[in-house]
Amino acid sequence: MSATTKQAIPKLFPKPLHKYVGNGRVFQCLKSYEKYGVVAYLNSVYNLAPSFKWMLSIVPLYGIFVGNPPVEKIDVNSSAALCTTGLLWFVYALLIQPQNSGSRSLAAVNVCLAAVHGYNIYRAMSYKRSKALH
Repeated sequence: MSATTKQAIPKLFPKPLHKYVGNGRVFQCLKSYEKYGVVAYLNSVYNLAPSFKWMLSIVPLYGIFVGNPPVEKIDVNSSAALCTTGLLWFVYALLIQPQNSGSRSLAAVNVCLAAVHGYNIYRAMSYKRSKALH
């Protein structure tokens, strides 16, 4: 952890949370089982966080194909927030130097997040527009 980070931690986080900052492990109780590759992989925040972000893209994509939730129940505000987040982090991922597989996967997950939620916004807005015309 850098000296700047160590100085910023007391100002940004309450004291009980200091031990978790800079820790890549998700569950401390699994530390002894990390000799097994699968446990070590799944117990790392660097692998688990992108997995959860992919779920934010895959679940709405599945909903688009299945039709659940119906268009009238799509929350435009949350879709707009996730679309904006995806666009911002996509641009950030393109700016990271040097480019490696981590920055490229960050770009991929965020462009998918923006595309899926952008399409949901389009669906909801066109439904509301067609409903207003009739």
